[in-house]
Amino acid sequence: MLRVVLAIFLSAMLSPVALAASPKGSAADLLETRDQVLVSAMRQSIGAPARADIGDQATARLSEDLLFVPQEPAIRLLTVSGTPVPPDFEALLVGSQGMDAPGFIRFVSAGFIDSDAALAWTADDILASLRDTVEDGNPDRAKNNQQQREARRWVRPPHYDPENHQLSWAALILPKSAPRESDGEITYHAIAFGREGYIELAIVTSVEQAEEVGRMADRFLVGLSFRPGKAYGDALPTDPRAPGGLVAAMGLDQLHKAEVRGNFLAGDMVVPVAGGIVAAIGALSLFVYIQRHLRRESRRG
Repeated sequence: MLRVVLAIFLSAMLSPVALAASPKGSAADLLETRDQVLVSAMRQSIGAPARADIGDQATARLSEDLLFVPQEPAIRLLTVSGTPVPPDFEALLVGSQGMDAPGFIRFVSAGFIDSDAALAWTADDILASLRDTVEDGNPDRAKNNQQQREARRWVRPPHYDPENHQLSWAALILPKSAPRESDGEITYHAIAFGREGYIELAIVTSVEQAEEVGRMADRFLVGLSFRPGKAYGDALPTDPRAPGGLVAAMGLDQLHKAEVRGNFLAGDMVVPVAGGIVAAIGALSLFVYIQRHLRRESRRG
């Protein structure tokens, strides 16, 4: 059933592009070319329950409605549709949203990354770092007549699984001019770290579909297994390390602690501080009262 749905999505997506790409050919030739792409992709795709290879690094055990389009047919689909092919591209992952929200699977051969470093950072820390990274890119956007952007909030806060060395997150990044209550397009990221780099699943979707896309990414991570000798735990001290480490894998300029902004009259410190002030005033009043009483007594004497 999912293959039929995917074929419909792809047919709608590819038909106008194919017709525009080759104006000199006959309609029959163009239709045949489009159909060849679709049929090839359907024939070579892998559906659940099955396992699919991700290069020489890992295998993905597919479950429920997941469909895996291998590298070669996936690149053809992206090329015909006019979609850029990401660096280190390995495959497409399709779930219940069909081609409305395909997942781009990459293996980034960056070297070993100490992913446990994620344990030292909170969601607030990472959001503050993301905001700074987005802000640092705004001058270039302005020069290119593009809207300046800002990271508003987490759609799905960063979650790190230290047992399987997997990290996932999704943030809402919008133009600064967008109203505060605005929703928009997001990119859901799911990363599995290995010995020689990391496998990333990136899914562009909407805030409304984020929950379903999150489940799709979770199923992918659950079924992902690095091959013997390629896993995180197989790393040796002499293995090459990724220059940018976790920061580069997350697409950040740097990671830093979030600034603690608070008002002296707000928060949990108000009660003890106010109580201390009241106690000090009371003690001072008592001291003054005693001093006056002693002076009166001395005069009477």
